[in-house]
Amino acid sequence: MKKFISKLIGFSLGPILGAAISFLTIPVTTYYINPAEFGKASMFSVIQYFLLSIIYLGIDQSYTREYHRDDNKIKIFQNALLIPVLAAVLLCTITILFKKQFSILFFSNPNYTQISILFGIMIIFSVIERFILLSIRMAEKAVEYSIFSIFLKIVIFVFTLVLVLVGKRTFLTIVYATIFGQFFGDIFLILKYRHLFKINVHIFDSNLMKKMLIFGIPLIIAASLSNLLNTSSRFFLRGYSTFYELGIYTAALKISNILQIIQSAFTSFWVPTAYRWDKEKKDIKHFSFISDMLLLIMTVGFFFVLFFKKYIVLILSNDYAEAQYIAGLLALTPILYTLSETTTLGIVFSGRSYYNIWISILSIIPNIILNYLLVPKFGTVGAAISTAFSYIIFCIARTYFSRKCNFKISFFKQIICIILFFIAACMNTFPYEYSSLVTLLLFLATLLVQTSTFSKILEIRNNSKLWNFE
Repeated sequence: MKKFISKLIGFSLGPILGAAISFLTIPVTTYYINPAEFGKASMFSVIQYFLLSIIYLGIDQSYTREYHRDDNKIKIFQNALLIPVLAAVLLCTITILFKKQFSILFFSNPNYTQISILFGIMIIFSVIERFILLSIRMAEKAVEYSIFSIFLKIVIFVFTLVLVLVGKRTFLTIVYATIFGQFFGDIFLILKYRHLFKINVHIFDSNLMKKMLIFGIPLIIAASLSNLLNTSSRFFLRGYSTFYELGIYTAALKISNILQIIQSAFTSFWVPTAYRWDKEKKDIKHFSFISDMLLLIMTVGFFFVLFFKKYIVLILSNDYAEAQYIAGLLALTPILYTLSETTTLGIVFSGRSYYNIWISILSIIPNIILNYLLVPKFGTVGAAISTAFSYIIFCIARTYFSRKCNFKISFFKQIICIILFFIAACMNTFPYEYSSLVTLLLFLATLLVQTSTFSKILEIRNNSKLWNFE
C-alpha cells in the first residue's frame, strides 16, 4: 500500500503544482482582460482540443494498450506516432492554405491569419508532446512525468506574464502565450527524448499499426463526440449569447479545475497501473476499493468548491463574480469523468472500443437538446446544467457497458452520491438565505451513503496482508 501511495504522490506532483501555476495565471489574465476578450481566447482552445481529438485517431489510446505487450518500446512509440503526425502535418497545410477562414472561425475576424499559421504548427508539436508524455507515463516514471508537466505550465505562465507586462492586454495575450509556450516547452521535450526518434526503417510494423488502428478508429468517433460534449456549451453560448457570457463560463471552468487536479493526478497514475493489474489478474475488490476511495476524495473536493466558491472566485476580478454560481455544476465534469475511469475498465480490457461510440452518442444527444432549450433563456446557468446532466449520462453509460464486458464493479453508492452532487450544484446556482445549511445537509447525506468505505479503510488497516496494492 505504501508503494502504491508513493507512486500516486509522484504522479500527483505534476498536476498539483501545474494547477498552482495555472492559478497564478488566472488572476493575471482576468485582472487585465475583460470577460468578452477572455471568451474570444477560449474559442481558440476549444477548437484546438476538438481537432486534436480527431487527429490522434484513437491511436494514443491504442498506444497505452499495446505498451506492455512488447519489450521494444521505441518500436511501439514510432509506430503509434507516425499516422497522427502525418494527420497533423495535413491539418497544418490546410490551416496555412485557408488561414483567413480559420481566423474567422477562431475570432469572427479575418485579420488574424498569422495565428492560423502558428496554430497549424502548434498542432504538430501538440501531437508529439502527447506521445512523449504517454511514453513517460506508461513507464510509470512518476516524478519525471510530473517535472515535465510542471515545466510546460511554467513556460506558458512566463510567456503570459511577459506579454501582459509589455502591454498586450487583449485575447491575443492568452493566445500568443499558449502558442509560444507550447513551442518552447515541446522543443525542449523533443531534444530531451530524442532517442525515441532514432529512425530504423525495419522498426515499422504494419501488423502493429493495423492492430492499433482497429482499436483506435472507433475511438475517433467517440473522442470527437466526447470533445463535442466538452465544448458544445461554449459553441451554444457563442451562437445564442455573447462573448461576455462565454468569458464568465470559461472563468467558471477555471475554478472547477481545482478538481481537475485530482482528475489529472489520478488518471496519469491509474491508466498504467490498471493495465498492469489486469495483466497480474488482480481481484476486482482492489479496483472497487480504488473507486470508492476516489468517490470519497471527490466528495470532499466538490463540497469544498461549493462552500468556498465565493472566496475562490476572488482569484478572478470583480467582473467575473457571476462565475461562482455555476462553478459547482462545472465541477461535476472532472468528478464524473474521473469516477468513470475506475468503472469503464471492462471496455478497455476487453478491447471493445466500439462501445465508446454508443457512450458518446447517449451523452451528446441530451447535451445538445438541453443546450438548445436552456442557453437562449438562462445563458451560462443553462449551459452548465446541460454539461453536468450530460456527464451524469456519460458516467452511467461507461459503467453500464463496462459491466456488459464482465467488469462487475460496485456502483450503487456512486449513483446515489452523483444524484446528491447534482442537487447540491443546482441549489447553488442562485443566492438564497439558507444556501450554506442546505449544502451542509447534502454533504452529510453524501458521507452517510459512504459509511461502508470508512469500514473498508479500517479493514485494510487491520488486515493489510489480505490486500496487495503494488
